[in-house]
Amino acid sequence: MFSIETKFRLKNLYRSVRRVVEIVGNVILFLTSFVAVLLIVYRFGFPIQEGYVDTMFHVFKWMSRIFFVLGILRFVLNFRLIRAEKGFWIEVGILLLLLGIMILQQRVEESGSIFSSSFWIQTDKWLTYITIAFLSVIQLSKQVFVIIRRRMKPEILFVCSFLFLVFVGAVLLQLPLATYSGISFLDALFTSTSAVCVTGLTVVDTATVFTPMGQVVILLLIQLGGLGIMTFTSFFAMTFLSGTSFREQFVMQNLLNEASLSDIFRTVVYIVLTTLIIEGVGTYLVYLQVQDVEGISNKFFFSLFHAVSAFCNAGFSTLSGSLYDPLIRELYNLQLVLAFLVILGGIGFPILFNYGSLLHYRLRNCLRRWFGTPYHGEYRVRIISSTTRVVLPVTLILLVVGTALYWIFENNHTLAGMSLYGKFVSSFMGAVTPRTAGFANVDMTLLSTPAILLLLVLMWIGASPMSTGGGIKTTTFYIALRNVWATLRGQERIMIDRRQLTQENVNRAYALISLSVVWIVLVVLVMLKLEPGVPFMHIVFEVVSALGTVGSSLGITPDLSTGGKIVISLTMFVGRVGLMTLLACFVRRQEQPLYTYPDDTLIL
Repeated sequence: MFSIETKFRLKNLYRSVRRVVEIVGNVILFLTSFVAVLLIVYRFGFPIQEGYVDTMFHVFKWMSRIFFVLGILRFVLNFRLIRAEKGFWIEVGILLLLLGIMILQQRVEESGSIFSSSFWIQTDKWLTYITIAFLSVIQLSKQVFVIIRRRMKPEILFVCSFLFLVFVGAVLLQLPLATYSGISFLDALFTSTSAVCVTGLTVVDTATVFTPMGQVVILLLIQLGGLGIMTFTSFFAMTFLSGTSFREQFVMQNLLNEASLSDIFRTVVYIVLTTLIIEGVGTYLVYLQVQDVEGISNKFFFSLFHAVSAFCNAGFSTLSGSLYDPLIRELYNLQLVLAFLVILGGIGFPILFNYGSLLHYRLRNCLRRWFGTPYHGEYRVRIISSTTRVVLPVTLILLVVGTALYWIFENNHTLAGMSLYGKFVSSFMGAVTPRTAGFANVDMTLLSTPAILLLLVLMWIGASPMSTGGGIKTTTFYIALRNVWATLRGQERIMIDRRQLTQENVNRAYALISLSVVWIVLVVLVMLKLEPGVPFMHIVFEVVSALGTVGSSLGITPDLSTGGKIVISLTMFVGRVGLMTLLACFVRRQEQPLYTYPDDTLIL
């Protein structure tokens, strides 16, 4: 019917039109997402009249139609390409959800319909708000992920993502509906930094200063900061983006510390899903403990807030007295639930996944043997990694020794008058929370000096690598001790379960320890100058708590001066992103020279 030349031109024309439609559609989606985020902030952050609320909701309904039409158009133009995406069926589900919402909106608008009741009207509004917010996050995550295509160091990308989140959080916490009477920008910045860096130090009372909307903002900042904003953006982008380049995958490999490029997407998905599952179970368990407490108004939000805060090792609480508040002071089972959430969050995702792989390996082999498959089992020489073999024993030793010493030191102080079970749980929490959680289950101002020194050591060591916690990490502490023992025995290498650590690994551990000590000394000196009336031990405790992203305090945080708040905020940020990562942004790595100098020694 058409000549070959005509078909070729028509095909090129179709490709050009499709390309233009894609570009225009992406621009519209980005602008719609950006405007939607601004409108959501305005809708829930500012007091507005009821008439404007209805007008804004109509705008959101039109936005849902825009997302639906452009989503269908994307399917029509690139159906084969979209099917190759990892999030194909998720995107299909989103389109079906949008279609269902639009049908519900149509039924709600019909007078006399059973869907015109107040319940269905509110359901329609919240479904629309949540869906538009979710789709906007997806679209904006794609744009953020595209930044990785540029020549940006992974360290700079990591630091900038936290800086961006801190400042956005500070702006959101200053919205009129986020607080009851307003706070200064410095206090909002301090609170945002503490939430994003999952520290828990507060200069204002979270329970009385922030409204439920402000507490929701803090909750989101804790969640994004605990797992890292790049984890979430890469999760959405790698799920819904039509392919990622080798450089993008390589950058995410560095950020996630993943050994194989093929495992990046799986690791990101596992991190997000594991977090949601653990926090969901934690929310249910916390709710069981507080369901009969009359002083807590919204028990579900209380349970969700504390479960997320515990798993992310943040230590924030919606009660003025934290876990020492009279309402829950003697709910020791609640403290145990939060303690185990803190441990799971601080033990590190690689260890959780490592044992998940071991469980999957053994279960699969058992099923093969039971069903008599031709291959009776798969043999793998080494499943448990060296990191897991170090982290679990060190964590267990720190918990057991910390609990025992805390009980001994505080038996006649903060633990006086408690039952035996109460003393055990409080001592256990006293060993768990300093390892980057920061929940206060006793009056911290009454701690004895030996207990303070114990907490300083635990805060300095911190949690495990690739976790939601801070500190120099358990593996760093272990390498330092093993290196001392190896030196005393005259050994040149550190051996762990028939594996020897590289010299680079040992050097990095000592660099982390040295930088940590140097930063603590410098910041303590600055704080002594800025806060002349504060006792020395209180300042040291505050600085170590900030650097370890713990959040425990001896009561001086609300009374800090302007300079003190800035210094502690900077210390919290440094503790979260890491001194090595921060310095790597400014230091250019050099290739190893092809020559070496003669060996020499210094007198030690």
